[in-house]
Amino acid sequence: MDHLKAINQKARRIEEHVGAPEPVTPAAPSPAENGDASPEATAADPADLDVVGLESRSGPHIPLGCSLVFAPGWEVDSTGGTAGLCQPVERDLFDCHLACFWPAHVPDQLNHAPDWTGKCASAQKDWRKIDLIFP
Repeated sequence: MDHLKAINQKARRIEEHVGAPEPVTPAAPSPAENGDASPEATAADPADLDVVGLESRSGPHIPLGCSLVFAPGWEVDSTGGTAGLCQPVERDLFDCHLACFWPAHVPDQLNHAPDWTGKCASAQKDWRKIDLIFP
């Protein structure tokens, strides 16, 4: 990782651990030749130890969240069938991005509808009292 510079002790320790693989001496046979290919015995390639968590992957980017999912209708679930459709409709309001594929669009509670669930002691129990918000 030549493009990053360690700025604290923990980052320097990680850089030392990842950036400097143990050299294999030419006089001693390698563990792979002896049939002893444990992960501790083999030296790691520095390219394999590079951090790739923030790199973009190939393929389409599908954001998670209720209001970010676009679907033309509620006819099918995420697998293309009808077995996984959510029942009843109140589940859409609170679980649409985890187990349910229906794109329930809930209002923005910070800017446009702060009292959306104001009439409910618990919106999950009193879901019939939730206000309808029209754009």
